[in-house]
Amino acid sequence: MLCGPARVVNNQMRLRILQHGLRLVLACLMLSASPAIADTPGPSGAIIETIRHGALDLKARHVRPPGTGLDTIILVHDALGGFESTLIAELQTALAKDGLSTLAINLSLGVSARMTAFECNERHLHRYEDALEEIDAWADWLLGEGLGPVALVGHGRGGAQVAWYLAKTAGKRVNAAILLAPSGWTPRSADLEYRARYTNGIAALLTRIASFKPDDYIDNVPFLHCGSVVATRASINSYYGVEPKRDAPTVLANVKTPVLALLPDPLSDNDDVTKRLSAIKNQFVSVRSIPGSDTQFSSYALPIVVKAIEAYLQSLRPSRK
Repeated sequence: MLCGPARVVNNQMRLRILQHGLRLVLACLMLSASPAIADTPGPSGAIIETIRHGALDLKARHVRPPGTGLDTIILVHDALGGFESTLIAELQTALAKDGLSTLAINLSLGVSARMTAFECNERHLHRYEDALEEIDAWADWLLGEGLGPVALVGHGRGGAQVAWYLAKTAGKRVNAAILLAPSGWTPRSADLEYRARYTNGIAALLTRIASFKPDDYIDNVPFLHCGSVVATRASINSYYGVEPKRDAPTVLANVKTPVLALLPDPLSDNDDVTKRLSAIKNQFVSVRSIPGSDTQFSSYALPIVVKAIEAYLQSLRPSRK
């Protein structure tokens, strides 16, 4: 027969085992509910902001380290990702550690209150140029809250969308932009990329959808990196129709807002864009390569990118006499 104290210890052990089991269950539930784009956790102290834009709620992760000024950097993600994609999350964390305030936005991609990655099996009604209006909405909100000046950082397609935004608005709401491996577009490069992925060229795609109305959904469309999707004709046209403003080097040739383009080195799939960006003759545009980096600026390249962003923004501040 067990004595009293031993029975108490045994009960305590059962309680600890039960508590541990409950923690495991809760952890599993949390993991199963995690956003699909949660590659990297965001910085501590972040809050989720929401603004209304037309019929959509837009979401962003806002980080303001203690003691920072009013300046805010808007971070714009690549492709169909979001603020929890690896580069954006790591960049926001690193900038916060150095005392910089950031607002990492989720482009809606036509989905109200989007918090997770846009999955390929969802219906695509978003347009490439929707990003311009949403970037402007966030910049306007920040300035309305007294949280400016505003700078922009865009990655990949997000960088090209930032470039187009600057050209369209003449930098009315922002003081500067940093583009991380911004994407480009030429008819030839776009068609070669599409053929490499899907065999048929873009001309065949555009011919196929020509008889549809802009808001009609079309099945089984090879689209972006997704393979086969359901998308509207307007959405397909916005990404694959002829539009030179989707090309970062083209629009940056005439911007009048200070821009720093940080490029991968050695050249990779971004080599054509890199060469054309490097050839731009515009006093407002600076170009710098990050040795040994890829288009994701992973590993050791991230601290170099962070320091480059900070140094560039600091160089634009009025000197104190």
